[in-house]
Amino acid sequence: MAEGDTRSAEQADAETRARIIGILVADKWQAHQTIFEHRHQHGGVPVEPAPFHKELIEDFWSDDRYSIRMAFRGSAKSTLGEEDITLAACLRQFHNILVIGSSETRAAERLAAVAYELANNEYLTRLFGDLKGAVWTQTKLVTTGNVCIQAMGRDQDIRGVKYLDYRPDLVFVDDVESPESVQTPEQRIKTLRWFLAELLPACAPNVKVRIRATPMDAESVPMRLQRESGWPTKTYPVEYLDEAGKRQPSWPAAYPLAWIDRQRQNYAALGELGVWDREYMCKAVSDADTPFKREMIRVNPREKSWHACYAFIDPARTTGRQSASTGWAVWSWIQNRLVVWAAGAQMLLPDEIVALAFDIHERFDPVWIGAELDGLEQWLMQPLRHEMVKRGRSLPVVGKHAPKSKLDFIKGLQHFFNNRECEFAQPLPELTEQLLNFPRGRIDAPNALAYALQMRPGLPVYDVFNGAEHIVHDLDYDHTKPLFLAANATGAMTTAALVQLAEGRLLVLADWVMEGNPGECVDIIHREATLAGESVRAGIKSETRHWSDMLKQAAPMPYMRARAPTWIYPPHHAERYTNVGLVQAIGTIPADRRMGGEEVRGQLQMRDLLGRTAGGMSLVQISGLASWTCRALSGGYSRSLVRGRIQDAAEEGPYRLLVEGIESFLALSHARREEEDADNQQPTGVDPFGRVYKTAVPMRN
Repeated sequence: MAEGDTRSAEQADAETRARIIGILVADKWQAHQTIFEHRHQHGGVPVEPAPFHKELIEDFWSDDRYSIRMAFRGSAKSTLGEEDITLAACLRQFHNILVIGSSETRAAERLAAVAYELANNEYLTRLFGDLKGAVWTQTKLVTTGNVCIQAMGRDQDIRGVKYLDYRPDLVFVDDVESPESVQTPEQRIKTLRWFLAELLPACAPNVKVRIRATPMDAESVPMRLQRESGWPTKTYPVEYLDEAGKRQPSWPAAYPLAWIDRQRQNYAALGELGVWDREYMCKAVSDADTPFKREMIRVNPREKSWHACYAFIDPARTTGRQSASTGWAVWSWIQNRLVVWAAGAQMLLPDEIVALAFDIHERFDPVWIGAELDGLEQWLMQPLRHEMVKRGRSLPVVGKHAPKSKLDFIKGLQHFFNNRECEFAQPLPELTEQLLNFPRGRIDAPNALAYALQMRPGLPVYDVFNGAEHIVHDLDYDHTKPLFLAANATGAMTTAALVQLAEGRLLVLADWVMEGNPGECVDIIHREATLAGESVRAGIKSETRHWSDMLKQAAPMPYMRARAPTWIYPPHHAERYTNVGLVQAIGTIPADRRMGGEEVRGQLQMRDLLGRTAGGMSLVQISGLASWTCRALSGGYSRSLVRGRIQDAAEEGPYRLLVEGIESFLALSHARREEEDADNQQPTGVDPFGRVYKTAVPMRN
């Protein structure tokens, strides 16, 4: 080939290369797809790029001096940065490029990828020739085009970063922080000060800084630069909501929704949703935002006995994917310690929520089953009442107002967990998972448990009550002595307890708490109480906690054989103008009835009896089937704490109504014993016919 032809070929080749380079300069996105196609793989398989990848490339080459791009782990942000730096060195866009990592080793890894492409990429060598310069080490490269690329770690001495007369004019900061470096405020401040006081002043006045990060903490360097200095920032989580509110994967080809759901569930099951949010959703949280730590969760196996317990159900109204689950918890306060017996969170339909309430009632016999007032009044109470009628059971349901801030409400539990004043009686995986993930993910079980702070019992009226001594299962009574129904009522509720006082011992065999006025309830209670007393007399036992199951076994018994109890009612029911019809309803049965004594006197009697024993047995014995009375004395009948002050009277409600009926019965019995004692002390005489009579004055000798 002639010399002219050679020059023409070389000139044509140079023009072709210049034209191609011009195209690459004009279209950086296409340059990446062409020159670095072999790098665009996921799991060793070629994969379509994500839409946001183009935005990352455009940001690198933009005219902005500073920019922050936060993206999820595995988003290829570092890979694209390496490619951008490689192109920048080839095009001689900068003189001194600085790559900053969390350590010099991490930064050197980025530099090694750049060095490999500069030395081995066929596209680049054909376009730009041999790029490997005189300096080619693990931490510093100098190309044949006199472009220097250096790798440095966080907090490293910045001296020596200058190349010839050039200070760094491009700084690529790649995940400058690590989980260890953001553990304390002091470590976070140290990194920020190094960045502001050491790194930036060492750079050229016109330096461009590109930060690529997965945020490690709410107070990390990228977060503070964005929040306090206004650095332009964009965030790319692994998924997002589109304009229609539907979930979309940010990189469909590499991380589809199925993968996202599977991985998120794995993190949730381990109580590490905080890690998921940080690494994949780019939601940086501080340590203060994760109030419950794994070391706070204490499991101390124990069996529930007579301790008063409480329950709360936080019902979900829908069961769709985006809806809340129904959270529930059962607990006791034992010596100011919160003991959690059971808890959970499930997607439940309305009828399943009702079934859950009855299951909790059967298993734990709580003093109260709480539910948020709005849901209770609007849709839950009616099916509950229907089921109560169907099963012949009354549940102690109480409504509670929902908190203004559910997150702050749940954080109220942190004190008890942190001070080792809360323990689980058994492993509770659902509650544990949601506590550890709080405030991320579902929080329905912790929300239910947080109501323990509202439903904490006040001061029991009978603090001497001890269920281990006073509750007797399969309690029998003296069949030769009468039974009584200690009754009480309001216009909307009627209560009664089947009791006997024999040889100074108070026995409570069964009880009733029914919604409705006395006219609706008295006849039902009278019939059931008559059969209940005869069932105990016949020796019929039951495995359940409720006497109504015994009645099913006693049903074939002829009603006329049963011995009807006598009704006792508090004195205020005999008042002319303020009575609620209890006495009148008893009279229509008809049944024997007597007015009881003042509740205050009966309360003194009850306290005295609870504290005494005879023959190794307490003078108060309550059948396990009298569940309302058991719950009342173990905690339901109590004086509430209002603004730090114990109230003088017990809280209004079914427990007070029931126990005051028993107290009135005790007051009457005590008054009768006093009369009998007075009669026994009065002297007697004998008339001429041999009949004994009581004298008005003592007999003289």
